[in-house]
Amino acid sequence: MRVSWDEYYLDVARATSRRATCSRTQHGAVIVKGRRIVSTGYNGGPSGYPHCLDGACPRATAPSGPDEPRCIAIHAEVNALLFCSPEQRDAATLYATGAPCYPCAKLIANSGVTEVVAAGGRYEGWDEVRDFLRQCGVRVRVLDGLEGLPVLDL
Repeated sequence: MRVSWDEYYLDVARATSRRATCSRTQHGAVIVKGRRIVSTGYNGGPSGYPHCLDGACPRATAPSGPDEPRCIAIHAEVNALLFCSPEQRDAATLYATGAPCYPCAKLIANSGVTEVVAAGGRYEGWDEVRDFLRQCGVRVRVLDGLEGLPVLDL
């Protein structure tokens, strides 16, 4: 059976996530306009900085908690936004392997992207992030699985 466009672009985001250099999580994002992929991004350290996988991230070996060191990674959504022009982002859709965090949501809301499609990945506080994006005029959909599972317009 032929996959939907949503599943196709989320599959591309998953493939992109395999390039991630974060030692904790691997995420991918794809920006699509008019059914054309205009940008991809994955999470990892800034260009020219040593990779997290090479031990450059102070958070990589620290325990989780309120005093853990800052993460050096740039999120997949942000990298995808950075690697395309404002014209390419205008009225585009951002596909991501997980629901975006609040800092990413602020950038998405101001980027010209008009829709976010995430492959699950909800977390505590996601409802507020989703509501923020909606208030900014960004449509949000979450695809909780592949192969016929419904897209939830949240």
